[in-house]
This record gives sequence, structure tokens and C-alpha cells, in this order.
Amino acid sequence: MTFSTMRRIVYSSALIPIFIATVFFAHTAHALEAGDIDQSFFTGVPAGASSIVNTITLQPDGKILIGGDFTTYNGITVNRIARLNTDGTLDTTFTTGTGANDFINTTTLQPDGKILIGGPFTTYNGTAINRIARLNTDGTLDTTFTTGTGASSIVNTITLQPDGKILIGGRFTTYNDTTANYIARLNADGTLDTTFTAGSGVNNTIYAITSQPDGKILIGGQFTTYNGTTANRIARLNADGTLDTTFTTGTGANNIVNALALQPDGKILIGGSFVTYNGTTTRRIARLNADGTLDTTFTTGTGASSSVDAIALQPDGKILIGGRFTTYNDTTANYIARLNADGTLDTTFTAGSGVNNTIYAITSQPDGKILIGGYFTNYNGTTANCIARLNTDGTLDTTFTTGTGANDIVYSITLQPDGNKAIIGGWFTNYNGSPAAYLTRILLTSIPSDGTTLTTTVASNISLDCTQTGQTNDKTIE
Repeated sequence: MTFSTMRRIVYSSALIPIFIATVFFAHTAHALEAGDIDQSFFTGVPAGASSIVNTITLQPDGKILIGGDFTTYNGITVNRIARLNTDGTLDTTFTTGTGANDFINTTTLQPDGKILIGGPFTTYNGTAINRIARLNTDGTLDTTFTTGTGASSIVNTITLQPDGKILIGGRFTTYNDTTANYIARLNADGTLDTTFTAGSGVNNTIYAITSQPDGKILIGGQFTTYNGTTANRIARLNADGTLDTTFTTGTGANNIVNALALQPDGKILIGGSFVTYNGTTTRRIARLNADGTLDTTFTTGTGASSSVDAIALQPDGKILIGGRFTTYNDTTANYIARLNADGTLDTTFTAGSGVNNTIYAITSQPDGKILIGGYFTNYNGTTANCIARLNTDGTLDTTFTTGTGANDIVYSITLQPDGNKAIIGGWFTNYNGSPAAYLTRILLTSIPSDGTTLTTTVASNISLDCTQTGQTNDKTIE
């Protein structure tokens, strides 16, 4: 789970003439390298989204759903949600009307193509719909999804179960005026599933939800009880919502659990800010047996020096972790490390001095290379602004040439199915000197030049005087 304070800068502009002169020039197409912007992905002028993109979801047809706090895309009004064509242009068949009245921080695509959205919004296209809604495939509100008064506060997570039921987690304490503390399950039609008997639920925020193959549900967060029973920051629920008392966590974690990863063998990796689990020291990362007890064969030593915010399992059983730590078991590991299956530091992962600030996204490519995004400006002493690709041994992949990279935080990295491109989202407005407002697509493989001569039309002599009038920190995403 990512914690980040969203920043909004407010500008005022003088109303002044704008003079445009059109210039034509020709140049020869050059080879494009891995790490370059995908020039077939058009984000317009003005480019892209007007504010943060929190969530990116690829549809099976290649179209791209984006959600966040933006109110325009390519200068066209689209409030907080939009769908893009495969070339990055706005899909005008996706008709959201006035959209959501507050930001969207989670989207989930159903098998039938309908789209679940969650956040703090209270209307969609002028219709009252509190914090969760479902859209039809054309972007209109699905009025068969009947939430009543909805969730009483922000919905942070949405998990679709195989039977079509919907698990939601967040800061709410009621759903449709019925007590539902921080967790609830909905029927496929949006009504509260009353067979999900959570009782009084949890007593604080849930940051992570993972469904097991047997239908049981793992939850992690800041809570200390579930339905009145002690359950410190982690618990497992039966399929009916009752507490699974066979999952014996003892005193549990002594601080927030914000990352969960289920191993194929049923063991559970947890990451967060905790330093003990059931009274045993295990700093910020631990592995639990399937019954909830601490797996003492997972030997982390002194563990991570600060929070572990992301966990990614590799096919070979090794474990990538990202967060705010600078050491792991007293060995330098700046914000990223790879662990062996037994929890020890993988010393074949030679990250050197690593990155110099927080990593928010870790994505493994099919070839084993690793894409990282965050707020860093270098990797092992080499300039790498907010995005980089690592070789399988942890060294910087110098064939991934991002140039000046992103000019602000990269929060999300989404691989396209062909494995040749990735869509990135975050706070950036520029990528390697080109406008890229909060969203762009980059190449993961090189494209050789074909010698084509291109003619480019640009506008020049455009004058606009904007004065920054204030900066606020106004929203927090979890």
C-alpha cells in the first residue's frame, strides 16, 4: 500500500493575447530506444491529464481506463475517470457526463466489462452515489447497481470474488446505513451481502485485502480488533465474514501492516511499519505460516530499517521489497532489496547504493528485468529520475535510456500484454523533456529507424503569463 500526500498548486493567469505562428520542418525518424516515450501514444496539446492519475487499468481490447483527480484530458472535460484508445487519444464513446465530484483511487474491471470505482466521491454525473459505483461499458452509471446511501467514508480497496461478490475496504463505518466497520461485502447488484457476518468489523483502517484460493480473506491494516476480538493489524476471515479462529496470530503485529503477498505454498508475506509479531522481533517484514503463526525459518535478522511498502514475488521464489528503508539486516539496501526464499538478503542482487528516495512501484517484466518507479533521482549513483529498469542481478539496465526521466513522482507502472510497452502514471508533467501530464507510455524494447522523413507542425510565439498563488497539501491516498 502506498502512502502519499497529494499536492495541488493553484495558478491565476492574466487574460492576454496569444499570438500563434505555424512552423513546418522536416527531420529523419531516428531509432527509438527502450525507455523512450512511445511516440504513437498521443496525449495531446495541452498534454494528458490535468492532475494526478491514481489508477490505470488495461481492458482486454487494449483500451486504457484511468482514474484520479484530473478534470480534463487533452483539454477536454473528463472528471476523475476517462478511457483512452490504444493510441492514447480520448475515447469519446466513453460518456461519463460530469463524472465523479471527487477523486477516484481504485478501479476494478469486471469480466462483463463493467467497471467498479471507489474513492471519496459522492456523485457521478450528478447522481448521488456515495464512494462506490459501477459503470456500464460505455461510461454511464449502472443504475442496476443499487448502493442506497453507500459507504459513509472513503473506499480504498475493491476486490472482486470469483462468485461475483465484491469486497470493499476503507474508512467507512456504515454501508447503506447498516453498520459495516471498514470492511463489507456486496452482492453483484450493489446491495449489502447480509450473509457476510462481520459483526462490528474492524476498529480502524484496512489497507490490504487478499483472497485465498479456498475463499478465505486476509486483511491487513491499522486495526486492533475484529468484531470485538483482538486481531492486531492482520486477520483472516472465513468466506462468510466471521473471524477465522484457526488463524492464530497471538498478539499480531505491533504496528501497521500495509502489504500482503500470498505464496503458492500458502504462506503469507507481510510488510509494514511493525517491529514485532506475536512478541517476536521481526522488523517491517515477516512470513507467516498458513495458520497465522510466525514462520521462524524466514530469517530476516535485524530486518528493514524503515517501512516496507511493496512486496513482489518472483517466479523463482525470491522476494522483491520496496519502501523507505536504507538497510536490511544492517547491510546497505536503499529503498529496494531482494530476499532469498528464506528471508536472507540476496547478495547476488547488486544494487550498490540503490536509490536515493522512496520507491512506490515495482513491476517485473517477463524476462525478469525489474521496473521501479518513485521519487528517486539516481540509482547506484547514476542519474535515474523517478523511473529505472534493473537487470535481474539488480544492476542498472543501461540499455533503458530514460534521459532526464520524469520530473516528479511515478506512482504506477502497468505493463501492456505484449511486454513491449508500459504505461506510467504519477505526479510528473514532463518525461525526458517532452510534455507528459501525469500519464505516458514508454517503450521497453528498441525500435530501429526506418529512415522515414517526418514533417512536424508546431505552434510558436505563444505567450501566457501564469502566476503561482498558492500550494496546498489536500488529499492523502492509501
